[in-house]
Amino acid sequence: MEKTIVNTNRRFVGIKESTIFGVANGGQVMSFTLITSYLTYFYVNIFNVDPKIVATLLFLEGIWDTFNDPLMGSIVDKTRTRWGKLRPFLLGVPAPMATATVLFFAAPLLIHNPDTKALSKILYMAISYTIWEFLYTISDVPFWGMAAAISPNPADRTRTITSARLIFGILGAIPTILMPILIDLTQGGVIQAELKRTFFVCGSFFGILGMGLFFLSGVYARERVPQSMDAPKLRECFKCITHNPPLRLIIWQNALGALGSIGGIFGNYYFIDVLGSASASLLVGVPGAVVSLLSFSFIGKVKKRFNNKQIVIANKLFNDLLGILVFFLSIKKYSNISFMLPLITIQYTFNALFAGLNAVVPTEMVADTVDYMEWTTGQRSEGMSFSVLTLIGKLNGAISRSLGALMLSVIGYRTSHTNAIIPQTEAVKFRIFAMHKIVPILLGMFSIIPIFFYDLVGEKQQRMLRELAERREALAKEAEVVL
Repeated sequence: MEKTIVNTNRRFVGIKESTIFGVANGGQVMSFTLITSYLTYFYVNIFNVDPKIVATLLFLEGIWDTFNDPLMGSIVDKTRTRWGKLRPFLLGVPAPMATATVLFFAAPLLIHNPDTKALSKILYMAISYTIWEFLYTISDVPFWGMAAAISPNPADRTRTITSARLIFGILGAIPTILMPILIDLTQGGVIQAELKRTFFVCGSFFGILGMGLFFLSGVYARERVPQSMDAPKLRECFKCITHNPPLRLIIWQNALGALGSIGGIFGNYYFIDVLGSASASLLVGVPGAVVSLLSFSFIGKVKKRFNNKQIVIANKLFNDLLGILVFFLSIKKYSNISFMLPLITIQYTFNALFAGLNAVVPTEMVADTVDYMEWTTGQRSEGMSFSVLTLIGKLNGAISRSLGALMLSVIGYRTSHTNAIIPQTEAVKFRIFAMHKIVPILLGMFSIIPIFFYDLVGEKQQRMLRELAERREALAKEAEVVL
């Protein structure tokens, strides 16, 4: 492990390290964004599994993650090696993760049973997805823990997280940009292949490439924040939740917003089945993508005037009000592609104004709660704190995808084992539109309440950082005496 550094006023993370950290994050999410963006669609339309079975699997997977993520977090926090407590995981997971991704997308090529309730499909789906999720947890928890341990300087952490989120937005978007085009080209006969083969080739390519890039995080990133000499006991690891009010508020915020994520599940169905073009989802996002990249440039200016709490509240209120306005403007023209494309483009462009802040601030807030844990208990908990963040994120995704898959049956959505895309009735199309646009806002509207009670900002945060700097200095001297 690199020599402990306690001076929090200088810059320790150079451009090369922060850039490589960002590239690694971009590689990590290549397969993640592809799988999570098309998970329900892949299982229901490509693998042709009954939506209710898919809903059950995703719900059970979410329950498993409630144990899996904190367990992984505690393992990380208890790890002590000469390479640090985070890097061993970053170096070891890429190869098996790439293999698991290939096997995930191979499902419809290996099993051809037309029965939507075939046991072989259910078992393959459950085993392959559980393995993939488990390996992703092993990669994600220590990676974001590194965002807190990479430097004792909060400005360093902001730059590192910004780099990770910015490059993630570029590299991670490539698979989801390519896939809608491939769907339309395959469906139109330009690509002479079935959609299941298109998904397999695309998913395998980005799974292997992405994990190759992710491996760089274990090679180049360094842990610089001092840890306690002794590894904490398992019970002490869980104190990061029970003894950490700011983290609990973040957990509640994310939990209350879980059902609001259902809109993303119906996004694919809206563009494919209602507007009739998967590629249209790319066109509406082009201006927003440009604004999103530019939004990272004014993060520093915004943070000088507003604290993280104010930024999160403003972001939530603005996006919800804009979404409600778009819904009522389009309620009678929801399937008119010439009307909807410009309107959704405008919505996405305005949403993108907060993209940089929304990518950086929540992660930065969790890093602050790691400092808070050290401040109040003497133990740092990068593993547990960020495992809770990934747990909530994955649990939210599991709940929304499970509910989304279940709602496909409820709204009367039809599927076929011979074709991934078949015509839907007008009633079903309107229900897809509502599930995509207005229902998520209504389900997630209360998630902002916990943030009103979040107080780890301003003078309290500055006092915490000053006192931590003094303690780390003493810890470093103690370590030198032992050595």
